[in-house]
Amino acid sequence: MMPSTEFTFIVASIVIGFLAWRWRAAHARAQHWQAVAVSGEQRAEDTDLLRDHLESQIAALEVAQIDGVLILNAKGVILRLNAAAHEIFGPGAIPGQSLMTVTRSAELDDLIASARLRQSEVDTQINLAGLPYRARVRVADTGIAVVVLREMSELHRLGRARRDFIANISHELRTPLTSIRLVVESLLASADPASEHIHNSLEKVNTEVSALEQMSQELLDLAQIESGQAVARLVPIQVKTLMANVAGRLRLQADRKQQDLTVQVDDDLEALADHDQIARALGNLVHNAIKFTPDGGRIQLTANRTNADIVIAVTDNGAGIAPTDQPRVFERFFRGDRARLRQSGTGLGLAIAKHVVEAHGGRIWVESQGIPGRGTTFFFSLLPGN
Repeated sequence: MMPSTEFTFIVASIVIGFLAWRWRAAHARAQHWQAVAVSGEQRAEDTDLLRDHLESQIAALEVAQIDGVLILNAKGVILRLNAAAHEIFGPGAIPGQSLMTVTRSAELDDLIASARLRQSEVDTQINLAGLPYRARVRVADTGIAVVVLREMSELHRLGRARRDFIANISHELRTPLTSIRLVVESLLASADPASEHIHNSLEKVNTEVSALEQMSQELLDLAQIESGQAVARLVPIQVKTLMANVAGRLRLQADRKQQDLTVQVDDDLEALADHDQIARALGNLVHNAIKFTPDGGRIQLTANRTNADIVIAVTDNGAGIAPTDQPRVFERFFRGDRARLRQSGTGLGLAIAKHVVEAHGGRIWVESQGIPGRGTTFFFSLLPGN
């Protein structure tokens, strides 16, 4: 049996070791929680610094932002608005108020409701206090809506000045161009047939005069469209008469390039349209076909009834339009590949045709393989007149 003193020493050692382990564990836990507390305080301090930094950035952006900005919650209560919004709605506009209380605009309220319903950005023009504004609204998944308002009065004034300038210049060009054309045609009629050089020179002058007249007309058309003066008056018209008139007006240009210009349409086909405006749109398409089809080429005008529409087509066998250019051909001032860049023009003809057709409730599109000789076909639809 173990001596009593040795047993007591072993027990005492075990107890002391256990107590030491308990002390170390307690000390470690105390250090851990102290570290956690210090870390929590640090994180809280870092969060406060980050929030203050973001607040200062937002405040700086609000001061620099020239557009009015409002942030609304899902119930339409204003959470925040910048200095520019205060200038629009006055110093009484403060966070916590409803949109209608601040803006007094049912139009803006309906716009935000539309954006919430569609779950997409809405961008349109509205009037606030008698002034035009561009209003953009975007709604987040959380229901927060951001409204951006840009005042458009100065842009409208500059736009009117530009349209007036273009219209005046186009109008003033028409008289001298008509005089030049009459002189050239008189000289062509009286020129000695044996003088091929003089005859060719006069033909070139006549071609350039035609190009200038087309450019002048396109600029004038654009000015009228942008000013809202080109209002479509829809009445039943004979499609064959329309197409024959356009072809007859441009046949001389096609003849100069020895092109075969034909019209194929049923006699009884009617469309609901403004004759002059659709003639202008169709004329732009035919003019383009003549311009971009080589000498001796073919241009065909056709019209058919498909389902509920009248579809008019202009087909040529020219160089075609590259697939990469086709989505942009109806943009204003767009001119595609190098072959087209070498041709004179404003790049407005197709844009004007698109506007006219869409004002009639139709659509316009293009089909082309972009292969020389395969050509291009432009289509547009109209409502039937019977």
